[in-house]
Amino acid sequence: MTASDRSGGRWIGDHAVFHGEGAWWDPRIGALRYVDMLAGDVVTLRGDAAERTDMGSDVAAVIRARRGGGYVVAVQRGFLILDDDLSLEREIAVFEDPSIRMNEGACDPSGRLFVGSMSYDARGGAGTLYRLDPDLSVHVALESVSIPNGLVWVDDGHTALHTDTPTGEIRAYAFDPDMGEFGASRPHIAIPAEVGAPDGCALDADGCLWVAIWGGSAVHRYGPDGTLEDRIALPVSNPTSCAFGGSDGTTLFVTTSQENVDVAAEPLAGRVLAVEVGVHGAPVHAFAG
Repeated sequence: MTASDRSGGRWIGDHAVFHGEGAWWDPRIGALRYVDMLAGDVVTLRGDAAERTDMGSDVAAVIRARRGGGYVVAVQRGFLILDDDLSLEREIAVFEDPSIRMNEGACDPSGRLFVGSMSYDARGGAGTLYRLDPDLSVHVALESVSIPNGLVWVDDGHTALHTDTPTGEIRAYAFDPDMGEFGASRPHIAIPAEVGAPDGCALDADGCLWVAIWGGSAVHRYGPDGTLEDRIALPVSNPTSCAFGGSDGTTLFVTTSQENVDVAAEPLAGRVLAVEVGVHGAPVHAFAG
């Protein structure tokens, strides 16, 4: 199939961030949550009004709801357990290396949180994908990754689709839903370097994967078999993550970055794009801890 190519949508938010990441629709409050990663802020976007919450770390990677109330955030070298008001309840240290930081992640259907780390200089193989279990214990899920990004589960949780951005690949891993462990993998989607690099992603109710293409000024939609089916062109170089939300769950929100960008040439960089795509998002799982 030849992919369609379209643009459109509405740019929302009353300000730009430097490096937006980890978009996630919070149904509890009817708002988009994401992070200004290198500033260490959680951003809550209601309509066009944005509120920042400082996580006390120079990097905040991802925020997810807890099933019993409150939230969990990955920060520079570990996790923060927060209450409903984003106030700290507990801090969990994971590693001490100052050259490494947390980057991006997601929860599996059982409510385990997986977050990958990377080096500040993005050197190959320096990162690790960690698993935070509901009992708040931390385990290594994958080693020798570089820039771990998008992560979703398909096939009733038996397959994990995971992005390691510099490889240009989204790989399909056999996943043990009982143990929370990754097994053998195979290439699922390959993106040529001249097109851009895969970053964050979101799964829709049809089993298709929407992928932010860093350096490619676009979001791609891939079918369950990995075939490119749709392309949304953006007037910014670096989209970073995608999330479904809105009043009926059919709005795709796309965060973007000003990193390595001439902001005078790309004045919308760092803003959030909201696109009506006509399909519902798949369920996004909360942390069970």
